[in-house]
Amino acid sequence: MSDKPYYEQEYHAPKSDIPDPSFGQIFKGIFLYPFTWSARSTRKAFWISYVTQFVMSFLILCVMFAILLTGVYSSSEQEWTMVIQRMNFFTWLIELVLWILLIWIKLGLLGYAVRRLHDIDCSGWWLWLMFIPFGWIIIVVLLILPTVERPVKWGTYLFVNSN
Repeated sequence: MSDKPYYEQEYHAPKSDIPDPSFGQIFKGIFLYPFTWSARSTRKAFWISYVTQFVMSFLILCVMFAILLTGVYSSSEQEWTMVIQRMNFFTWLIELVLWILLIWIKLGLLGYAVRRLHDIDCSGWWLWLMFIPFGWIIIVVLLILPTVERPVKWGTYLFVNSN
């Protein structure tokens, strides 16, 4: 022990087994592991993935809207039926790929949400509360709770062994 009072001693952070994933690992979790349900996810990983998917979804929707607007401005009439009829195969293909990417990103966030609930020792089935009025408030509170620092029945973190 030191002879100094506690407020003059050097700070030592408490030891924890909670991993600190990098942005690359979090990004990889969105795209490569959307259906890995039996794992855990830290608070940091979930919220960074939430912001990342929000920004990416916004950008994808802007690109999709811009593609539709180019069809509107290139046609002489302003009706949407004419715009859709004048879209060529390449435009439809781009729209399809962007929709698939958007759905995949949302599924990646769903996977992170389930793993985050596992991290606080709750079942992923709690996400069904999103479909009842004000159930989203309970979900947000659960997602904000700190990590349970004991083994849970849903496995371990995705990126414990990778560096």
